Amino acid sequence: MTIWYRAAQSSNIPTVFSGDGGLYTTARWNHLGRKVIYCSQSISLCTLEWLSHNGLSVSGFSYYRYSIDVPDELIQRFTLTTLPKGWNITPATDISRDFAERHLFLAEKFLAIAVPSVLVPEEFNLVINPLHRDFSNIVKTVKNFGQHQAPTR
Repeated sequence: MTIWYRAAQSSNIPTVFSGDGGLYTTARWNHLGRKVIYCSQSISLCTLEWLSHNGLSVSGFSYYRYSIDVPDELIQRFTLTTLPKGWNITPATDISRDFAERHLFLAEKFLAIAVPSVLVPEEFNLVINPLHRDFSNIVKTVKNFGQHQAPTR
């Protein structure tokens, strides 16, 4: 079992772990219209990822922190050497989205894929398919650490 972390502006667990964000936006590992949940292997990485996508300064930001337990046998891990060339191009391209489509969303074997972070390649992000048959059992393990309020200057 591995613990993964997620940051969000909402305190509503069903909303935060719905995957609905992918219905409205394309990201590195999902095509537009694909439900998806992104987590990180540490609170610090999930905060860094959250800040990089929300464009906020380190001073005065506020977010909620969550953890979720995911059994290792439901995760397919990929490393820098097993991902396709160009997976980390910024802005993201269909190279990484098509990869996740094949290995996660269409394969149906795994609940999630663990992939290196573009920001910190030595650490991993978790891409979860909330439509996977095992997701309803996993989402029951979510813990809310409460709101984090960064100090202002």
